Amino acid sequence: MTNPSGALYPDQGLLTAPQNTRPLLRHGFASRLLAEIGGGPLPRLDTLLASASRLHLCSGDLLCEPGKSFPYLVLVERGLLAQTVAHEGREMTVAFLERGEVSGNLFALYGDVLREPSSAAMGYDRAPAPSYRVSAVTEARVILLDARHISTLAGRHAEWATLRSRILLEQTLRQAQREEERLTRSSEERYEALLARSPEVVSQLTQREIARYLGISEVTMSRLMARRAVGAPPRGSRSQTSRTDARSRHARKRGT
Repeated sequence: MTNPSGALYPDQGLLTAPQNTRPLLRHGFASRLLAEIGGGPLPRLDTLLASASRLHLCSGDLLCEPGKSFPYLVLVERGLLAQTVAHEGREMTVAFLERGEVSGNLFALYGDVLREPSSAAMGYDRAPAPSYRVSAVTEARVILLDARHISTLAGRHAEWATLRSRILLEQTLRQAQREEERLTRSSEERYEALLARSPEVVSQLTQREIARYLGISEVTMSRLMARRAVGAPPRGSRSQTSRTDARSRHARKRGT
């Protein structure tokens, strides 16, 4: 397997054709996105971009898979990607990544912190391989940055430490929002929230892909889409439905 940057990590978990990978000759998009995330100019950015690479993906191509080393930060330049995990024998989508979004190996990104004695004592000094799979939903183009290089820069420059913290915060908030929706909203409410939040993403997804993200079966997904097509109002949340059912049962008992 060809190493995209020509010098970094040969066992990187890239599963697409090596010829699709090219050195990053134009740095404009990556420079602007990183500066936006970091809140300003980043020192020694040129040293990071010198080893960066651009990868073209066709729909269905895998970027990384569970158990394969992937020490990269991914910048989505074009297209749509999905991050999925296997849970109880089912494939579940935990996030969609579109243009301007960032994802990657947080363990590699925080390597300098995890190598400290306190972290090493807890077994965090060795970055595990990803437990998730990232694949292209549509034709896509991504930029791969060496996450361990960013870790080194963050240990030396406050600007890079800020960027790294913001990436971690964004991913943590995204995960928290998803968990909150799963616990407090019905599948129909989650579908409506997804449509309101990311209509362009939804327009590119199949019924199966939406169902995987919502954590429901394709049959249930079909029913939700049918209800929406005829203009039926969303049903109440699980908690509201439970309270309504409880009141109904209580009223029936009083009437007997």
